[in-house]
Amino acid sequence: MRLITSLLTILCLLSVHLVFATEQDSLTNKYLDAKDKAIRFVAKQNKGTEFELLLKEVIEEVTHKEEFEQAAFYIQFCKQHKNEGLEIDSLLQLAVNEMRASNCKRGLGEALFFVGVRAIDENDVEELHSVFNEAAKCFKATNYDLGVIYAFSRLANYYSKTDNFELANKYNQQLLNLVDKSTDRNLKEMVYLNVANFYTEQAQADEALEYYKMLEESINISNNTRRLKPLYNNLGVIYIYKHDWANAKKYINKSLAIKQQEKDSLGMFASYQNLFRISIKTQQMQDAEFYHTIMSDWLTKLKIPSEQILSFKFNTTDYYILKGEREQAQAALYDFSSDKDSISNAVFSEQLLEIEEAFEIERRDQTIKLMQQEDELQQAELKSLKVIVFFVIAFIVVLLINGFYMKRHWNKLIRADEKLKLKQGELIALNKKLEQSSQSKDRILSIIGHDLRGPVGGLKELVELYMELPELEPQDVTNLLQSARVSSSSTYYLLENLLTWANSQRGEISYSPQTTPIYPVVKQTVQLLEQSINNKNVDFIIDVQKSLSLKVDVNMFRTVIRNLVSNAIRYTPENSLVSIAATISDHEVRFTVIDKGTGITADKLNQLFDKKETYYIGSDISKKGTGLGLILCKEFVELHGGKIWVNSHQEVGTQVCFSIPTVSTKVIETKLGKEVMQS
Repeated sequence: MRLITSLLTILCLLSVHLVFATEQDSLTNKYLDAKDKAIRFVAKQNKGTEFELLLKEVIEEVTHKEEFEQAAFYIQFCKQHKNEGLEIDSLLQLAVNEMRASNCKRGLGEALFFVGVRAIDENDVEELHSVFNEAAKCFKATNYDLGVIYAFSRLANYYSKTDNFELANKYNQQLLNLVDKSTDRNLKEMVYLNVANFYTEQAQADEALEYYKMLEESINISNNTRRLKPLYNNLGVIYIYKHDWANAKKYINKSLAIKQQEKDSLGMFASYQNLFRISIKTQQMQDAEFYHTIMSDWLTKLKIPSEQILSFKFNTTDYYILKGEREQAQAALYDFSSDKDSISNAVFSEQLLEIEEAFEIERRDQTIKLMQQEDELQQAELKSLKVIVFFVIAFIVVLLINGFYMKRHWNKLIRADEKLKLKQGELIALNKKLEQSSQSKDRILSIIGHDLRGPVGGLKELVELYMELPELEPQDVTNLLQSARVSSSSTYYLLENLLTWANSQRGEISYSPQTTPIYPVVKQTVQLLEQSINNKNVDFIIDVQKSLSLKVDVNMFRTVIRNLVSNAIRYTPENSLVSIAATISDHEVRFTVIDKGTGITADKLNQLFDKKETYYIGSDISKKGTGLGLILCKEFVELHGGKIWVNSHQEVGTQVCFSIPTVSTKVIETKLGKEVMQS
């Protein structure tokens, strides 16, 4: 029996998987068709037209298309104009949202991939790490291995360039695992080259050589000649680093032959540079003279990068030393030293690529050797001067060291005194805050005890009444249950506010903002309140754009809306109206909750959001409240960098407003949302 049950479970899981796979295949095919149309449309756009007009053309084109088709157009448009900034960020986010809504994994993966490309441009490490990993999962779900490899390659290259070699190595290993299972030789070669370059940048010659050799073997089979030039060049450089001059010369000459076919002058100069270095190391003077002559001539005709010129001058110094031409060697050394001082140190940070800049230690040894030879020629006449200079320098160094330690000790004393004064001030301020906090908590607990006693006592009385009068009419029972629901809902939300406030006081609430569609959050919150505490037949109007997205902490934002709408219901007469509206400006989104209640007096307006105390806000038709919900609203809005305030007129109603900044959010108005919810 158990075996049969297990088999049925496996069959159910397989059927669900097959249905999901079939659905994804269908969506992928539709998306790829839409993608082809989008590519053709974007290619036809006039590249000289202003960006805003091009964007308008795209929006007009997709007006009557399905959501995932719209997103396909947005993705291709963003790919073409990825440097336009905030507009592209907003358009990509819209594409991501629409792909999620359509459950199109292939399209979602491509949208997230370009979000990651934008995050690399902005150096947003957290964003790019998250979106590239999610994009890889989406590609994997649709069996698009090339997409997975592109996503992981972006991560590996980024972490390699930012010297986070642990993460770079992690993603390189994942890439190797992927291509080991793949039969696509082009993918294998791309990954082998990237991994080999990664080890080359870290000067790990043996590991780099292993993957360059794997790449060479693969190219011999695939005949993919476009990767031969970087392969041969980097193999030559690796062999130079290992002092294997024969193999170094062999591969540098292979790379040079390809560069000559492509007429790559700068690449040819770099190859001659390496061959010049090899001929010096192997003391092949005839070859060294040949390369020196060619490169000297090219220096007058081409605009050679400064680091290449510097390497040539260093090699020239060694060349003249090897020939025994002392005066030319001294002149070359002086020329090299002058240029080295004038070029940024950043020139020397690249290693093992195109030229032999990995030999800093060897270069230094050669320079010292040359200087020692020069010193031997002048040693007799400079000996006495060196002694004098030594004693003068030693005396100056002693004075400087003594002054340095005295100054450091004095600075420590000053800083210690400043820290002591600062700590004293902090203790005084902390004592005041603790005293105020204690008073505030005592007052809040007292008020909450009073507020809980009323609803809980009411529930008790309702239950006792029902027990004493079991023969009640159905309408009476319904009325009792409605009263019980209102009373228990009020108690529940009061307790929830109390728990949230207590957690905030202990610092246990974390602020975790993320870009979120606002309209669904507001709608869901209002619906929950309508079902739980709306016994006055109050109607709701939600005037919020459906396309509006903000970077908010969803739980905090939902708490703010719940408390403000709950207060509005409490103070609004029966059969009245509560509205929630969002107004968008360049720098912020302003939310307004409006009720038609009795309003608040002027003297109480200034006390509503004071964290030090809690206050009663009364009306003719509701019981008093603690004010704790408004204090939570103020804390959560300010955590988002916004502010909250109240406009109220007695016998007219109250408007509670709060704002959320929009630093990087820009709404593209393709859909507007305005819905009236009837109770």
